[in-house]
Amino acid sequence: MRNLWLVLLLAWPSWAQAGDPLQRLDPDLYGPGTLIAAMEELSTYSPAQAVAELLPLLGHEDIEVARTAAWLLRRMGRGPEGAQAAGTVLADGEASVASRLSAVRALGELRDSTASAALVTALGGNSDEALRVAAARALGQLHRPGAVDALTQALTADESETVRASAAQALGQVPDADGHALLSALQDSSASVRLEAIWSLARPSFAVLAGLDERLIELLQNDQNCRVQAEAAWALSGRGDQKVQAALEAARASNCRLAAQAASWAITTRK
Repeated sequence: MRNLWLVLLLAWPSWAQAGDPLQRLDPDLYGPGTLIAAMEELSTYSPAQAVAELLPLLGHEDIEVARTAAWLLRRMGRGPEGAQAAGTVLADGEASVASRLSAVRALGELRDSTASAALVTALGGNSDEALRVAAARALGQLHRPGAVDALTQALTADESETVRASAAQALGQVPDADGHALLSALQDSSASVRLEAIWSLARPSFAVLAGLDERLIELLQNDQNCRVQAEAAWALSGRGDQKVQAALEAARASNCRLAAQAASWAITTRK
């Protein structure tokens, strides 16, 4: 009998996994794979008692665990509670960077309007570049109004080109952006920022933005980066008049093969 109890004790973690998935939401006992599998199983019936176990996982150092916990809380209609818990982790200066990054990812995944304030604060007042990048991307993922000023400030003034590029991407996703900051970003010293600005400006919401065709033509003709030229050609594919058509025709002879190919494709789609 003593040997039987010893076998059961040694095998307990794997044996327990066959039971209630709520019992597998303990990060002290189980790794990321088991935690994620348990949450996916719980999503089929979403028991209310899971909320108390899910909230601490929003700051788990494995970002996919935090993302999955946020996803499940959103499905359960508990976004505000999740946003409060993740915001607390994000604001905790003693928490590890990994935990705070997970909290940022969770705030984006929750898609709750109450998450915006914590993300805006992280974007504008955090010394860690990775956290600012993640905060900008999460604000875009939220797709909520109210973050334009913070994103514009990051786009125009942040010393990190990765943060500026992330802000440009996010400004293409928030519903209240007017496009003028993105137009200015087409002159950014970083090609990655210019690329993200072009991609955002190609969205239908900016279709009638004054001066956009001229800026895109200028990039197509004069930018030093071949990818930026090609991206400008792609963005011009559904826009403009004969001036745009002429610019695309001329670009087909560009020394930049990528831009020439993009211009040829753009012309084809315009016909």
